[in-house]
Amino acid sequence: MTSNDYLVSGDGLKIGYTKFGSGPAVVLVHGSYTVQSHWFQFASLLAATNTVYVYDRRGRGQSPDDKSLFSFQREVDDLASMVDLAGPGASIVGHSYGGGVALAYIIQSGFKGHVIFYEPMNSIYGKISQGFLPQLSSLVEAGRMDEATVLTQTRIVGFDPAAVEASRASAAWIEFTKMTKVFLRELEALDNLTPTSTETDAIEAVTYLLLGTETQPGIRTASAALVARVRGITMYPVRNQGHLAHIFDPEQLKDLVVHCLNKA
Repeated sequence: MTSNDYLVSGDGLKIGYTKFGSGPAVVLVHGSYTVQSHWFQFASLLAATNTVYVYDRRGRGQSPDDKSLFSFQREVDDLASMVDLAGPGASIVGHSYGGGVALAYIIQSGFKGHVIFYEPMNSIYGKISQGFLPQLSSLVEAGRMDEATVLTQTRIVGFDPAAVEASRASAAWIEFTKMTKVFLRELEALDNLTPTSTETDAIEAVTYLLLGTETQPGIRTASAALVARVRGITMYPVRNQGHLAHIFDPEQLKDLVVHCLNKA
């Protein structure tokens, strides 16, 4: 069973979400350059065993926030609202930027459930922007969104330039560039996501980290920071996949998530 609805977050913003399946609840926090529908195939697979809540993070899809001021804390508060909606015993899956949101949430809240990080972004070992933030900001302010998007994908995220060039010829590229303005503010937030050892030592959640065997070095570095800093975290490889297994191999990703959810 699938249904679509809204909840009202702490600052009054309507957050759109889709609910799949039945069973123990899982809240999915997606990454940048993404909307909830990009995770629907994965969610449909996981719905065989779980109730899955996939929401549009603020600034996109069913959760536009053009009239409100952005802050990373509001993203954390949105996740808190989704976890409250899912109810006691809920687990969290956080991908990329969404993994950073999940990290901040479990530090602040003392969350004790299962948290599965899929290549979570953070700046513990160095700023995610790698010094490109001023250049990206200038391009966005000038409305040069195509150039800005190429910069984010090749120099910051680290995707193969040839693959990015091929993407520019696709029908989806224009919609992709529209997300770069939102990515800019998310990148600024990630540059400041540097929890202390004291904060990560206090994490009470049961944590797992999924890392693609084909993932780019910068993303691997951010994942390595969590492996080094979060006590008791268990890591599993996502075989022959990189940062987008939810699109290219959702079955494998679902199997890994189910395995983590079923561990004590």
